[in-house]
Amino acid sequence: MPSEREPGVPVVGRSAQAAATRQQIVETAKGLFAGRGYQTTSLQAIADEMGLTKAAVYYHFRTKAQILQASLDPAVEEMTVLLDELAGMASRQARLDAYAVGWVDFLVRNRELGTMLLHDPEIRAASVFAENDGRRRRILRVLFGGSPTPAERMAYVMCVWMLEGLGELSDLPDDDLRATLLLTVRGLLAVPGAAGSGPGGSAESGEA
Repeated sequence: MPSEREPGVPVVGRSAQAAATRQQIVETAKGLFAGRGYQTTSLQAIADEMGLTKAAVYYHFRTKAQILQASLDPAVEEMTVLLDELAGMASRQARLDAYAVGWVDFLVRNRELGTMLLHDPEIRAASVFAENDGRRRRILRVLFGGSPTPAERMAYVMCVWMLEGLGELSDLPDDDLRATLLLTVRGLLAVPGAAGSGPGGSAESGEA
């Protein structure tokens, strides 16, 4: 029986311990998913990596799919928060630049997720991450207005695909990766600074 149920341990302490163990399981699984692949990683493999019994892992997650969902949920929530922030900006150029910076920061923080997506169609197709039509339409509307052009729609799609391409830049440290991705995203979205002029670039250069 997992230690969080041991007698004599305060309820608050058990709760914190359970949350910490759950998060450790998620982080361990993410590393294994990225290194071995989702399909070949079992609950037993996750337990072995952590030095736990399979029953201890099963106490927190009944299936591997639940662990996958728990590992992807924060990423989806992070993008939802970014989209809400963008929706409150009046300037189109401000929204585009904020999206470029926010999306690149997201990519750098989630490099491991990119590796997972690249190698595993199961993860790419997971309902929690799979492109949601409603979310896609909202992002396009926030960035480009109610009638985005075909070029604007493709620019957004190519930005999304960058997550799966992160493996191509696995040799870059975070700072270099961030600079490279920001230049690329700004170029795709035609955000001021795409040619290296920075946030103070001309307004005309930001027209999509």
